Amino acid sequence: MKNAAVTVAAAAALLVCRIGAQPQPRIVDLGHAIHATDPSWDGSRGFERTTVATFEKDGYAAGRITVEEHFGTHLDAPAHFSKSGWSVDQIPADRLYRPGVSIDVSAAAERNPDYLVTADDIRAFEATHGRIAAGTIALVATGWDRFWPDQARYMNDRNGVKHFPGLSADAVALLARDRRVAGIGIDTPSIDYGPSTTFEAHKVSMALNVFHVENAAHLTALPASGFTVIVAPIAIAGGSGGPTRVFALFGAR
Repeated sequence: MKNAAVTVAAAAALLVCRIGAQPQPRIVDLGHAIHATDPSWDGSRGFERTTVATFEKDGYAAGRITVEEHFGTHLDAPAHFSKSGWSVDQIPADRLYRPGVSIDVSAAAERNPDYLVTADDIRAFEATHGRIAAGTIALVATGWDRFWPDQARYMNDRNGVKHFPGLSADAVALLARDRRVAGIGIDTPSIDYGPSTTFEAHKVSMALNVFHVENAAHLTALPASGFTVIVAPIAIAGGSGGPTRVFALFGAR
């Protein structure tokens, strides 16, 4: 019995050692916490939180919030620009947990605030890192999140025209139609670049039930691949979008 106990203990110790030797998951938050003073599309307040209960008065804390669907780090559901597209609550859950890639165009975007990511940029990324697989969540890192939460600098509105980087319709068509990605994320206010008035990129992707994540953060800190993206929006029934938590997960899947 003593030898058997020693054997079991040794096996358990070996199992613990092997488990401990495995790479442990690492999570990177890819979003901004919501504050009432954060940038909004038209400059008005897109978020309000009022106190409902306090520890001093009620013995617990609670609040009531009012928030625009497309405020802060948020998800654009396909229903945002497609009448037949999924609303937030209709997006299949497995499309919100997918392998990710990060296409870094921050050097070009630093030189040109109106930088428009092209299909050639996507192909250049693939020439180095391999073809983007179907079902991937493609993140576009421009570095624009460095201006958050300064409304004037982040929206960069001059004479009624916004100026920030985004994707061309051709680039979105390559990702959404040809590569069949599940979603597209960016660290600017919109996947369409600032001067756009017709939202041509939105119309391409959303007609194909590809969701967006906008106002993301820390994308330039990501490697080109080797991580999983978790997108966790508030599931508003019939919603065209909603505030969301977004994470890059390493060492999983």
